[in-house]
Parts: sequence; structure tokens; C-alpha cells
Amino acid sequence: MRVKTLKRFVISFAAGIIALAALASCWLPEQFEAEIRFTSTGAFGVTYIGIMTYAPLFGQLARGDISPEDAERQIQQYITFLKGDSGFKDINSLGRGRFQVRYMKEGQFAGNRQSYNFISRQGAMFRLRTTEDAKIVLSGSGQARLYAQRFEEVGLKMQGLLRVVTDAEVIEHNATFVRASITPGFTQYDWRIRSLRDPAPRLIARLKVDTRTGVPVYGGNALGVEADDGQDDDAAAPPPR
Repeated sequence: MRVKTLKRFVISFAAGIIALAALASCWLPEQFEAEIRFTSTGAFGVTYIGIMTYAPLFGQLARGDISPEDAERQIQQYITFLKGDSGFKDINSLGRGRFQVRYMKEGQFAGNRQSYNFISRQGAMFRLRTTEDAKIVLSGSGQARLYAQRFEEVGLKMQGLLRVVTDAEVIEHNATFVRASITPGFTQYDWRIRSLRDPAPRLIARLKVDTRTGVPVYGGNALGVEADDGQDDDAAAPPPR
């Protein structure tokens, strides 16, 4: 009897983990303005205002593969999932798996191979991470471009502005516009996203390094970051249904 009970518990626990992973993946920034601020000593802040869409549910509804009742149940699950992140200040369902949100969060890197993922490791719309060679890397998800045709077939689009503001030395980027920030010593990098097929944003900058030790000079204890394995999750992510 104990073996059967344990087996049921393990199955239930595994199902819960799988469900959480599913909720965390396949989010699409549909219409948005986002800003990422980071310093050469690893402090960062993120703001996202706009619409984000859970693509699998949107596709199911567009194809008539799910009932309105089941869709509403899923929407409530997604709202609960998003509320688990204190960065979401406002979450309003627009129906069909689309949510109007306001997100604000601050954090601090304190070592190499750490990452911040919006909105999650499993389904990052964009990722900020530190590397072993004292760099900080911003990378947008390539999911939109990779599965653009599938998204377009069900009526999904993507338009928005991503802005990075930093005082770090940027050594590589594919931003649309670059200009001096209104904050002295900082530079502003803008990506105007007009299509699902636009290249994913990317930027690499140098962290401030102690000239005596060659070690990055971080500005505080770790906050809002996690260990990073350096792998690109887009390649492993399943295609949206």
C-alpha cells in the first residue's frame, strides 16, 4: 500500500513539474515597450509594459481545438503563474491567451555565469547573463523568428521597442539605433521590432574589472539572478503547437 501511495505521489509531483514547465514556455512579446538598464558593476533593472501572449493557447483557440471553458481555466492558471513573480505589478487578461502587463524588477549580478531571465529560464523572452571572461550578454529569444510561419498562420504578430541603457563598454550589438542617454556616462541602444522575422536582439559588454586581480568588480550581493549553464535554450525548446 505504501509503495502505491508513493508511486501516486511521484506521478503527481512529476505532473506538477511538467505543468509548471509548460506554463513557463512559449510566451510571445506581442506589443510592448521594454527597457533593460545595467551597469558595469552588474546592477540591473527591467521594465516591460505591453501585451504578452501565450502562443499555444492562442493557436488552439484560433484553430478551434479547445473549448471556451477549458481556455478560461488555462487563462486563470497563467495569471496565477505570472503572479508568482513579484515583478508583475499589473496583469489583465485580454482573452485568447493575451495579457496586458506592467513589469518592473531590479537585481544584481555578483559572479560569473549568472543569469536573469524574463520571464523564466524555460521560456525567456530575453536573457541577461554574465560570462567567465568578465562580459555581460543580452540575448533575445529566437523563437519568434524560428517559428514565424506557425505564429503568422494563427494570426500572431510582434511589434515593439526594446531599449538597453548602460555605462558598460559595449563591444558587440545589433541595435537599430544608438545614442547618448540623458543619464551622463550612459549610452542607449534601441531595437525597433516590426516583425516576427526580425533578428533577435543581441548585445555584449565588458564588466568593470579590478586591474590588479583581473576579477570583475561587482556592486553588491546577488539579487534576482540564478546559475547559468551558458547554453542557448532556443535550440532545445519545442515548437509551439
